[in-house]
Amino acid sequence: MNQFLILAVLASFIIGRLIGTRLSYAKQIGASLLSVVVTSAIFWFTYVRDHPSSSPGINEMWWLISIVIVSMLFYLLLEMFDPLPLGERGDRLSESRNPLARLLAWMRRQHRYAQVLFIAIRHGVGRNLAVRRTSFTDRKLAVSLRKMLEKCGGFFIKFGQVLSTRSDLFPPVFIEELSHLQENVARLTTKQIESILAKELPEPKDELFSYFDMEPLAAASIGQVHRATLRKNGKDVVVKLLRPDIIFLLRRDLDILIRFASWASRRSAWARSIGFLDLAKGFSAAMKEETDFRIEARNLAQVSAAMENSKTKVRTPKVYPEISTSSILVLEYMEGVSVKKGAALLSERGIDSRLIQQEIFDCVMAQIFFQGIFHADPHPGNVYIMQDGTPALLDFGSVGRLGTLQQDALKRLLIGFEQRNAYVIMDSLLQLTETKQEIDKEGLEQAISQLLVQIAYNVTGNSDAFIQGLFRIISEFGLAFYPMVAGVFRSLITLEGTMLQLNPDFSLLGEIKRFAKQYLSEFLPVGSVDDIRKTAENELIELLPVLRRLPRRIDNLGTMLEKGELSVKVGFFSDKTNSSFIAKWIAQLLLAFVGLAFGGISIGLLYLGEAQPAEGFSVLSMFGYAGVLVSSILLIRVAIHAIRELKVDR
Repeated sequence: MNQFLILAVLASFIIGRLIGTRLSYAKQIGASLLSVVVTSAIFWFTYVRDHPSSSPGINEMWWLISIVIVSMLFYLLLEMFDPLPLGERGDRLSESRNPLARLLAWMRRQHRYAQVLFIAIRHGVGRNLAVRRTSFTDRKLAVSLRKMLEKCGGFFIKFGQVLSTRSDLFPPVFIEELSHLQENVARLTTKQIESILAKELPEPKDELFSYFDMEPLAAASIGQVHRATLRKNGKDVVVKLLRPDIIFLLRRDLDILIRFASWASRRSAWARSIGFLDLAKGFSAAMKEETDFRIEARNLAQVSAAMENSKTKVRTPKVYPEISTSSILVLEYMEGVSVKKGAALLSERGIDSRLIQQEIFDCVMAQIFFQGIFHADPHPGNVYIMQDGTPALLDFGSVGRLGTLQQDALKRLLIGFEQRNAYVIMDSLLQLTETKQEIDKEGLEQAISQLLVQIAYNVTGNSDAFIQGLFRIISEFGLAFYPMVAGVFRSLITLEGTMLQLNPDFSLLGEIKRFAKQYLSEFLPVGSVDDIRKTAENELIELLPVLRRLPRRIDNLGTMLEKGELSVKVGFFSDKTNSSFIAKWIAQLLLAFVGLAFGGISIGLLYLGEAQPAEGFSVLSMFGYAGVLVSSILLIRVAIHAIRELKVDR
């Protein structure tokens, strides 16, 4: 019996693979065990109890077949109620191949997920997500979300801090509540610091540094920063240390965060409309990059190289790659203060803080519009004012990159904004966004025109009205910014808050207009008469092959019209999306048809087998039961595919 029990569980597990399920291994094993228990109970009460004298072999064969069929039903039920959409499993961060380690990680993750879900329910996040959005419920949801993130701690707090910069997506009440989130991070012990340095440095600490301060300058959730002095040249440096347990916490919390975002998106149309799940995924990807200091060193080197040919006075720290690793980053120490205290320092030095503000703003704008690589998180802690008044950018863990097409479209957007030209803005937006539906261009241009009128008389100079209005229009017309383009807007919004620390009268829209006017000649593809002539020559060279073929094509078109041979071909299947959709569903229909055919033929074979007097199973009955099994597998596979498609569409 034990052998048959193992065989039943194994057969049920194999069937799960055959029907194409994507459930986790734990759920597949659970479905198999559950099917054995349920089938055994039903089989005992409906058959074995009333036929105790029947052949054991026949009983066990019936039992095994019943288990396989019931297990398929359990797989189908679990697919229907699986808590994660069926394409999100690639976002899980459990990378260990050791089955025991994976099991322990799964148990810890389930415990943490249950803890987060309980905290969310206790603070009313689910209840407030489900209700219709009003200003009152916005306040309740914002408060409950902030309390929930605070209670969860870890990367949930950092996620809330990132959301507090998204004034393009969230109402002001959310920004206000989430901006109160503060990290309470325990500092590393001296023993932990010594252990990290001994493990990561290429040489002993005392041979590399003549001085190393064990008291950190700053501590955060990912790591902490220490001041040191290099022994070989006496240069002061800062040493960033990655927390030793950060990878485990990162994998655990980000996996749970994505699952929570998925849960929230299923419960709330509002959460789906703002792309809450996509926000969580983007945050997850950014955090994974920030936990590898080699990426930050590369970003810093690329931004510094791009700034070499610019006229900016903004500095970036030098990196020491020879003693930096994925867990340790050694940078030049830049003595100064954060931008929050920068105004007082500049006042002491007799330097106009407005000029420094313009210098920093123009530097970031030049990175976006001319260099194509920009600091994506210029919050006040990442902008420094050095003792001599020179501004500096720090912490390049988050960097955005733009292609030339996106840069050109952003330049046209800026020109259109400065000239208040709705058509130019619309044309540039269509190049900066992606869409899955037909665009009402006239309606889009009208909406942009109305927005320009609204901001023309914005006496406060606040950018929120324009940014939120622009994102609202984008959403209403079924558009979505490409991720890096959205990163540009996030960077500018963050930069606005930073610049207000130096200049209380700072206006993002006003500074954008000033920058556009100042660099208008560099935005345009032509400037002098020679530039115009050269551009015209290049365009003519590109058009020359087309112009040469044009008379022949016109002649061919006239000949076809004269003979009545002109026809119009509408290619529905020329679109890959359409052809893929049709092919996919035809395949599913064929699979369902084959499953039904197998079922019908198998039922006929079972009928013929039962009609023949024979001991035990006849050959026809065996083929009949095998056919029923194949039919069930095919039909359940079609059902699972349909459920999966519904989840993706939802």
